[in-house]
Amino acid sequence: MKKNLNSKDFWINFARMSWEKKPLLVKDFASPLREIGEDQIFSMLVSFSNQCRKTNCADGIKFYASGQRLHEDEVLQLLPLKSDRNLKNYHKRMAEMFADYCLVCDELLQVSQPNREKLKSFNEKLFSHVGFPNRFVEIGLYLGNYRKTPFGVHVDGCGVFSFPIVGRKVFRLWAPEFGKKNPALDRSHEYAQFKKFSKTLTAQPGDMTYWPSTAWHIAESSGSFSATWSLGVWVDLTHQQKLETSLKPLLKTKFGSFGAQTTFEHSVTDISGNLRQLPKIYLNSILTLKRLSANELHDACMRSWIVLSSAGGFKTPPLIEKKRLLTFHSQLQIEDSDKIQWCRLKSEAKSLYAFRGTLAEGRLSPELLKLIKTLNLKKTCKVNEFLKGAAKKQDLQTLQILCDAGAFG
Repeated sequence: MKKNLNSKDFWINFARMSWEKKPLLVKDFASPLREIGEDQIFSMLVSFSNQCRKTNCADGIKFYASGQRLHEDEVLQLLPLKSDRNLKNYHKRMAEMFADYCLVCDELLQVSQPNREKLKSFNEKLFSHVGFPNRFVEIGLYLGNYRKTPFGVHVDGCGVFSFPIVGRKVFRLWAPEFGKKNPALDRSHEYAQFKKFSKTLTAQPGDMTYWPSTAWHIAESSGSFSATWSLGVWVDLTHQQKLETSLKPLLKTKFGSFGAQTTFEHSVTDISGNLRQLPKIYLNSILTLKRLSANELHDACMRSWIVLSSAGGFKTPPLIEKKRLLTFHSQLQIEDSDKIQWCRLKSEAKSLYAFRGTLAEGRLSPELLKLIKTLNLKKTCKVNEFLKGAAKKQDLQTLQILCDAGAFG
Protein backbone atom coordinates (compact mmCIF):
# COMPACT_ATOMS: atom_id res chain seq x y z
CA MET A 1 0.00 0.00 0.00
CA LYS A 2 1.35 3.39 -1.00
CA LYS A 3 2.17 5.87 1.74
CA ASN A 4 0.28 9.07 1.07
CA LEU A 5 2.41 12.15 1.78
CA ASN A 6 -0.79 14.18 2.03
CA SER A 7 -1.96 12.02 4.93
CA LYS A 8 -2.01 13.55 8.41
CA ASP A 9 -1.14 10.15 9.89
CA PHE A 10 2.02 9.98 7.78
CA TRP A 11 3.25 13.33 9.07
CA ILE A 12 2.33 12.59 12.69
CA ASN A 13 4.38 9.39 12.53
CA PHE A 14 7.18 11.07 10.63
CA ALA A 15 7.49 13.86 13.21
CA ARG A 16 7.40 11.39 16.09
CA MET A 17 9.69 8.69 14.69
CA SER A 18 12.01 10.19 12.04
CA TRP A 19 12.40 13.98 12.00
CA GLU A 20 15.92 14.82 13.20
CA LYS A 21 16.10 11.31 14.68
CA LYS A 22 16.73 8.63 12.05
CA PRO A 23 16.73 8.00 8.27
CA LEU A 24 13.62 6.85 6.43
CA LEU A 25 12.91 5.16 3.10
CA VAL A 26 9.39 5.46 1.66
CA LYS A 27 8.77 3.14 -1.28
CA ASP A 28 6.37 4.06 -4.07
CA PHE A 29 4.85 7.07 -2.27
CA ALA A 30 1.67 8.89 -3.29
CA SER A 31 1.97 12.67 -3.65
CA PRO A 32 1.73 15.44 -6.28
CA LEU A 33 5.53 15.58 -5.92
CA ARG A 34 5.60 12.44 -8.08
CA GLU A 35 4.69 14.75 -10.97
CA ILE A 36 8.04 16.53 -10.62
CA GLY A 37 9.79 13.94 -12.74
CA GLU A 38 12.49 13.79 -15.38
CA ASP A 39 10.75 16.03 -17.92
CA GLN A 40 9.96 18.82 -15.48
CA ILE A 41 13.40 18.77 -13.85
CA PHE A 42 15.01 18.93 -17.30
CA SER A 43 12.84 21.92 -18.21
CA MET A 44 13.75 23.74 -14.99
CA LEU A 45 17.43 22.94 -15.41
CA VAL A 46 17.46 24.30 -18.96
CA SER A 47 15.64 27.45 -17.81
CA PHE A 48 18.19 28.06 -15.07
CA SER A 49 21.06 27.24 -17.43
CA ASN A 50 19.72 29.80 -19.90
CA GLN A 51 19.67 32.35 -17.10
CA CYS A 52 23.30 31.50 -16.26
CA ARG A 53 24.34 31.94 -19.87
CA LYS A 54 22.44 35.22 -20.10
CA THR A 55 24.18 36.68 -17.04
CA ASN A 56 27.49 34.91 -17.77
CA CYS A 57 27.41 33.63 -14.19
CA ALA A 58 27.11 30.01 -13.04
CA ASP A 59 26.39 30.72 -9.36
CA GLY A 60 24.18 27.92 -8.11
CA ILE A 61 25.68 25.24 -10.36
CA LYS A 62 28.77 23.13 -9.70
CA PHE A 63 30.28 20.65 -12.15
CA TYR A 64 32.76 17.93 -11.18
CA ALA A 65 34.81 15.85 -13.62
CA SER A 66 36.63 12.83 -12.18
CA GLY A 67 36.06 14.30 -8.73
CA GLN A 68 37.57 17.71 -9.56
CA ARG A 69 35.42 20.83 -9.52
CA LEU A 70 35.62 22.78 -12.78
CA HIS A 71 36.03 26.54 -13.03
CA GLU A 72 32.90 28.64 -13.60
CA ASP A 73 33.96 29.55 -17.16
CA GLU A 74 34.17 25.85 -18.01
CA VAL A 75 30.82 25.12 -16.35
CA LEU A 76 29.03 27.67 -18.54
CA GLN A 77 30.11 25.68 -21.60
CA LEU A 78 28.74 22.41 -20.21
CA LEU A 79 25.22 23.33 -19.11
CA PRO A 80 22.15 21.59 -20.58
CA LEU A 81 20.58 22.95 -23.77
CA LYS A 82 16.99 22.78 -24.94
CA SER A 83 18.26 20.84 -27.95
CA ASP A 84 19.30 18.02 -25.59
CA ARG A 85 15.54 17.37 -25.24
CA ASN A 86 15.88 15.33 -22.04
CA LEU A 87 18.27 14.43 -19.23
CA LYS A 88 19.38 11.18 -20.85
CA ASN A 89 20.48 12.95 -24.03
CA TYR A 90 22.32 15.53 -21.95
CA HIS A 91 24.06 12.68 -20.14
CA LYS A 92 25.01 11.10 -23.46
CA ARG A 93 26.66 14.37 -24.51
CA MET A 94 28.55 14.68 -21.21
CA ALA A 95 29.59 11.01 -21.18
CA GLU A 96 31.36 11.53 -24.51
CA MET A 97 33.60 14.10 -22.79
CA PHE A 98 33.92 12.75 -19.24
CA ALA A 99 34.31 9.24 -17.91
CA ASP A 100 32.96 10.40 -14.52
CA TYR A 101 31.00 13.61 -13.98
CA CYS A 102 28.52 15.18 -11.56
CA LEU A 103 26.38 18.28 -12.03
CA VAL A 104 24.96 19.91 -8.89
CA CYS A 105 22.35 22.69 -9.00
CA ASP A 106 21.04 24.41 -5.85
CA GLU A 107 18.92 27.15 -7.43
CA LEU A 108 16.04 25.43 -9.23
CA LEU A 109 13.60 27.28 -6.96
CA GLN A 110 14.24 30.34 -9.13
CA VAL A 111 12.59 28.62 -12.08
CA SER A 112 10.14 26.32 -10.32
CA GLN A 113 7.04 28.50 -10.47
CA PRO A 114 4.88 25.79 -12.16
CA ASN A 115 5.75 23.38 -9.33
CA ARG A 116 5.72 25.86 -6.48
CA GLU A 117 2.21 24.93 -5.33
CA LYS A 118 3.19 21.25 -4.98
CA LEU A 119 6.34 22.17 -3.05
CA LYS A 120 4.46 24.66 -0.91
CA SER A 121 1.84 22.06 0.04
CA PHE A 122 4.59 19.62 1.05
CA ASN A 123 6.33 22.31 3.12
CA GLU A 124 3.16 23.35 4.90
CA LYS A 125 2.37 19.79 5.97
CA LEU A 126 5.95 19.28 7.15
CA PHE A 127 6.14 22.60 9.03
CA SER A 128 2.79 22.05 10.74
CA HIS A 129 4.25 18.97 12.42
CA VAL A 130 7.95 19.76 12.96
CA GLY A 131 7.98 23.57 13.08
CA PHE A 132 9.00 26.39 10.74
CA PRO A 133 12.76 26.51 9.93
CA ASN A 134 14.73 29.62 10.94
CA ARG A 135 16.54 29.52 7.61
CA PHE A 136 14.96 28.09 4.47
CA VAL A 137 14.11 25.17 2.19
CA GLU A 138 16.00 24.77 -1.09
CA ILE A 139 15.88 22.41 -4.05
CA GLY A 140 19.04 20.50 -4.88
CA LEU A 141 19.72 18.46 -8.00
CA TYR A 142 22.44 15.86 -8.51
CA LEU A 143 22.94 14.13 -11.84
CA GLY A 144 25.71 12.23 -13.60
CA ASN A 145 27.50 8.90 -13.67
CA TYR A 146 29.75 9.58 -10.66
CA ARG A 147 30.42 6.59 -8.41
CA LYS A 148 30.62 8.60 -5.19
CA THR A 149 29.63 12.13 -4.17
CA PRO A 150 32.62 14.17 -5.45
CA PHE A 151 33.26 15.94 -2.15
CA GLY A 152 33.20 12.75 -0.09
CA VAL A 153 31.44 11.84 3.14
CA HIS A 154 29.98 14.98 4.69
CA VAL A 155 27.33 16.36 7.00
CA ASP A 156 25.02 19.26 6.16
CA GLY A 157 23.01 21.63 8.30
CA CYS A 158 19.80 20.49 6.64
CA GLY A 159 17.44 17.56 6.80
CA VAL A 160 17.13 16.10 3.28
CA PHE A 161 14.18 14.62 1.41
CA SER A 162 15.54 13.00 -1.75
CA PHE A 163 13.59 11.94 -4.86
CA PRO A 164 15.32 9.85 -7.56
CA ILE A 165 13.90 10.48 -11.04
CA VAL A 166 16.37 8.51 -13.19
CA GLY A 167 18.26 5.40 -12.14
CA ARG A 168 18.93 3.76 -8.81
CA LYS A 169 20.41 5.71 -5.91
CA VAL A 170 22.21 4.41 -2.84
CA PHE A 171 22.79 6.66 0.16
CA ARG A 172 25.23 5.50 2.84
CA LEU A 173 24.73 7.12 6.25
CA TRP A 174 26.48 7.20 9.62
CA ALA A 175 25.10 8.41 12.95
CA PRO A 176 26.36 11.81 14.13
CA GLU A 177 28.05 10.28 17.18
CA PHE A 178 30.10 7.99 14.93
CA GLY A 179 31.17 10.88 12.72
CA LYS A 180 32.38 12.89 15.71
CA LYS A 181 34.39 9.95 17.05
CA ASN A 182 35.95 9.23 13.65
CA PRO A 183 37.18 12.50 12.10
CA ALA A 184 38.92 10.54 9.31
CA LEU A 185 35.42 10.02 7.85
CA ASP A 186 35.05 13.74 7.05
CA ARG A 187 35.31 14.32 3.26
CA SER A 188 36.67 10.81 2.81
CA HIS A 189 36.30 8.81 -0.41
CA GLU A 190 38.00 5.76 1.05
CA TYR A 191 35.93 4.52 3.96
CA ALA A 192 35.88 0.72 3.65
CA GLN A 193 36.82 0.33 7.32
CA PHE A 194 33.76 2.36 8.34
CA LYS A 195 31.15 0.65 6.15
CA LYS A 196 30.05 -1.88 8.76
CA PHE A 197 28.97 1.01 11.01
CA SER A 198 26.81 2.61 8.31
CA LYS A 199 23.27 2.20 7.06
CA THR A 200 22.21 2.32 3.40
CA LEU A 201 19.02 3.56 1.78
CA THR A 202 18.41 2.34 -1.77
CA ALA A 203 15.83 4.25 -3.78
CA GLN A 204 14.52 4.41 -7.33
CA PRO A 205 12.04 6.67 -9.15
CA GLY A 206 8.82 6.83 -7.14
CA ASP A 207 10.62 6.43 -3.80
CA MET A 208 11.56 9.07 -1.21
CA THR A 209 14.40 9.01 1.27
CA TYR A 210 14.95 11.22 4.29
CA TRP A 211 17.91 11.70 6.62
CA PRO A 212 18.42 14.14 9.51
CA SER A 213 20.63 17.22 9.34
CA THR A 214 23.21 15.57 11.61
CA ALA A 215 23.69 12.41 9.53
CA TRP A 216 27.06 11.88 7.83
CA HIS A 217 26.39 10.65 4.32
CA ILE A 218 27.59 9.97 0.80
CA ALA A 219 25.82 8.84 -2.38
CA GLU A 220 27.13 5.73 -4.13
CA SER A 221 26.54 4.43 -7.64
CA SER A 222 27.57 1.64 -9.99
CA GLY A 223 28.65 4.29 -12.50
CA SER A 224 25.42 4.27 -14.49
CA PHE A 225 23.50 7.51 -15.07
CA SER A 226 21.23 8.76 -12.27
CA ALA A 227 19.41 11.99 -11.46
CA THR A 228 17.95 12.93 -8.09
CA TRP A 229 16.34 16.10 -6.83
CA SER A 230 15.94 16.90 -3.16
CA LEU A 231 14.48 19.31 -0.65
CA GLY A 232 16.96 20.49 1.94
CA VAL A 233 15.35 21.90 5.11
CA TRP A 234 18.04 24.00 6.78
CA VAL A 235 17.87 23.85 10.57
CA ASP A 236 21.35 25.12 11.45
CA LEU A 237 20.25 28.56 12.68
CA THR A 238 19.19 28.89 16.31
CA HIS A 239 16.45 31.14 17.61
CA GLN A 240 19.07 33.19 19.45
CA GLN A 241 20.99 33.79 16.20
CA LYS A 242 17.79 34.70 14.38
CA LEU A 243 16.78 37.07 17.17
CA GLU A 244 20.17 38.80 17.10
CA THR A 245 19.77 39.37 13.36
CA SER A 246 16.21 40.65 13.84
CA LEU A 247 17.26 43.23 16.43
CA LYS A 248 20.38 44.48 14.64
CA PRO A 249 18.60 47.11 12.43
CA LEU A 250 16.77 48.52 15.48
CA LEU A 251 19.97 48.75 17.54
CA LYS A 252 21.82 50.39 14.66
CA THR A 253 19.14 53.07 14.45
CA LYS A 254 18.94 53.67 18.19
CA PHE A 255 22.67 53.75 18.87
CA GLY A 256 23.29 56.39 16.21
CA SER A 257 26.79 57.79 15.76
CA PHE A 258 28.22 56.54 19.05
CA GLY A 259 27.34 52.99 18.07
CA ALA A 260 29.83 53.26 15.20
CA GLN A 261 32.72 54.47 17.33
CA THR A 262 35.86 52.34 17.23
CA THR A 263 37.70 53.96 20.16
CA PHE A 264 36.53 55.50 23.42
CA GLU A 265 37.78 56.92 26.68
CA HIS A 266 38.54 54.13 29.06
CA SER A 267 38.32 54.08 32.81
CA VAL A 268 41.40 53.06 34.76
CA THR A 269 41.74 51.04 37.92
CA ASP A 270 42.61 52.59 41.26
CA ILE A 271 45.70 51.64 43.23
CA SER A 272 43.98 48.46 44.48
CA GLY A 273 43.11 47.32 40.96
CA ASN A 274 39.41 48.06 41.36
CA LEU A 275 37.71 48.91 38.07
CA ARG A 276 35.08 51.22 39.49
CA GLN A 277 32.85 51.90 36.54
CA LEU A 278 32.20 51.27 32.90
CA PRO A 279 33.44 53.68 30.23
CA LYS A 280 30.94 56.40 29.37
CA ILE A 281 30.06 54.83 26.01
CA TYR A 282 28.91 51.64 27.78
CA LEU A 283 26.80 53.63 30.23
CA ASN A 284 25.18 55.47 27.31
CA SER A 285 24.54 52.13 25.62
CA ILE A 286 22.78 50.80 28.72
CA LEU A 287 20.57 53.90 28.85
CA THR A 288 19.71 53.45 25.17
CA LEU A 289 18.77 49.81 25.70
CA LYS A 290 16.61 50.72 28.72
CA ARG A 291 14.70 53.22 26.58
CA LEU A 292 13.67 50.56 24.07
CA SER A 293 9.96 49.96 24.32
CA ALA A 294 8.15 46.64 24.07
CA ASN A 295 6.47 47.94 20.91
CA GLU A 296 9.81 48.71 19.25
CA LEU A 297 11.10 45.24 20.06
CA HIS A 298 7.85 43.73 18.78
CA ASP A 299 8.13 45.59 15.47
CA ALA A 300 11.79 44.64 14.97
CA CYS A 301 10.84 40.98 15.37
CA MET A 302 7.76 41.39 13.17
CA ARG A 303 9.83 42.82 10.31
CA SER A 304 11.99 39.71 10.40
CA TRP A 305 9.11 37.27 10.81
CA ILE A 306 6.89 38.64 8.03
CA VAL A 307 9.77 38.28 5.54
CA LEU A 308 10.39 34.68 6.59
CA SER A 309 6.71 33.79 6.76
CA SER A 310 5.76 35.33 3.41
CA ALA A 311 8.60 33.42 1.73
CA GLY A 312 6.88 30.19 2.85
CA GLY A 313 10.21 28.87 4.03
CA PHE A 314 11.65 28.92 0.50
CA LYS A 315 15.20 30.15 -0.04
CA THR A 316 14.61 31.78 -3.41
CA PRO A 317 11.47 33.31 -4.93
CA PRO A 318 10.61 32.47 -8.54
CA LEU A 319 12.50 34.55 -11.07
CA ILE A 320 10.51 37.51 -12.47
CA GLU A 321 11.73 37.85 -16.04
CA LYS A 322 9.77 40.96 -16.97
CA LYS A 323 8.78 43.66 -14.49
CA ARG A 324 5.38 45.30 -14.83
CA LEU A 325 4.95 49.05 -14.31
CA LEU A 326 1.75 49.82 -12.39
CA THR A 327 -0.51 52.78 -13.06
CA PHE A 328 -3.76 53.87 -11.43
CA HIS A 329 -5.59 52.19 -14.33
CA SER A 330 -3.88 48.78 -13.79
CA GLN A 331 -5.98 45.72 -13.06
CA LEU A 332 -4.52 43.37 -10.47
CA GLN A 333 -5.06 39.78 -9.43
CA ILE A 334 -3.12 37.30 -7.33
CA GLU A 335 -3.10 34.16 -9.44
CA ASP A 336 -1.92 31.45 -7.05
CA SER A 337 -2.57 30.48 -3.43
CA ASP A 338 -0.02 32.90 -1.97
CA LYS A 339 -1.31 35.94 -0.15
CA ILE A 340 0.16 39.37 0.48
CA GLN A 341 0.84 39.28 4.20
CA TRP A 342 0.39 42.49 6.17
CA CYS A 343 0.43 43.88 9.69
CA ARG A 344 0.32 47.22 11.50
CA LEU A 345 3.39 48.31 13.41
CA LYS A 346 2.94 49.19 17.09
CA SER A 347 5.68 51.79 17.47
CA GLU A 348 5.16 53.72 14.22
CA ALA A 349 2.23 54.85 12.09
CA LYS A 350 3.14 52.37 9.39
CA SER A 351 2.05 49.07 7.91
CA LEU A 352 4.19 46.21 6.64
CA TYR A 353 3.33 44.28 3.49
CA ALA A 354 5.27 41.24 2.27
CA PHE A 355 5.11 38.83 -0.63
CA ARG A 356 7.44 35.86 -1.12
CA GLY A 357 10.08 37.33 1.14
CA THR A 358 10.00 40.89 -0.24
CA LEU A 359 9.08 43.55 2.33
CA ALA A 360 7.36 46.85 1.63
CA GLU A 361 6.75 49.46 4.32
CA GLY A 362 3.94 51.94 3.81
CA ARG A 363 1.85 54.50 5.63
CA LEU A 364 -1.25 53.50 7.55
CA SER A 365 -3.54 53.56 4.54
CA PRO A 366 -7.12 52.26 4.84
CA GLU A 367 -7.41 52.47 1.03
CA LEU A 368 -4.33 50.34 0.34
CA LEU A 369 -5.25 47.86 3.06
CA LYS A 370 -8.74 47.43 1.60
CA LEU A 371 -7.18 46.74 -1.81
CA ILE A 372 -4.78 44.16 -0.33
CA LYS A 373 -7.57 42.38 1.54
CA THR A 374 -9.71 42.25 -1.61
CA LEU A 375 -6.81 40.90 -3.70
CA ASN A 376 -6.19 38.20 -1.09
CA LEU A 377 -9.76 37.02 -1.72
CA LYS A 378 -8.57 36.25 -5.29
CA LYS A 379 -10.65 39.03 -6.79
CA THR A 380 -9.61 41.19 -9.73
CA CYS A 381 -9.20 44.83 -8.71
CA LYS A 382 -8.67 48.09 -10.54
CA VAL A 383 -6.15 50.27 -8.69
CA ASN A 384 -7.99 53.61 -9.08
CA GLU A 385 -11.14 52.16 -7.54
CA PHE A 386 -9.26 51.80 -4.24
CA LEU A 387 -6.39 54.28 -4.04
CA LYS A 388 -7.68 57.80 -3.46
CA GLY A 389 -6.53 61.11 -2.02
CA ALA A 390 -3.28 63.03 -1.79
CA ALA A 391 -1.19 60.01 -0.69
CA LYS A 392 -2.28 57.67 -3.46
CA LYS A 393 1.06 57.99 -5.27
CA GLN A 394 2.83 56.81 -2.13
CA ASP A 395 0.46 53.85 -1.91
CA LEU A 396 1.10 53.04 -5.58
CA GLN A 397 4.86 52.94 -4.87
CA THR A 398 4.26 50.42 -2.08
CA LEU A 399 2.12 48.38 -4.44
CA GLN A 400 4.86 48.50 -7.09
CA ILE A 401 7.34 46.85 -4.70
CA LEU A 402 4.92 43.94 -4.26
CA CYS A 403 4.36 43.78 -8.01
CA ASP A 404 8.11 43.56 -8.63
CA ALA A 405 8.16 40.60 -6.23
CA GLY A 406 5.68 38.80 -8.50
CA ALA A 407 2.48 39.35 -6.52
CA PHE A 408 0.33 40.08 -9.58
CA GLY A 409 -0.04 38.17 -12.83
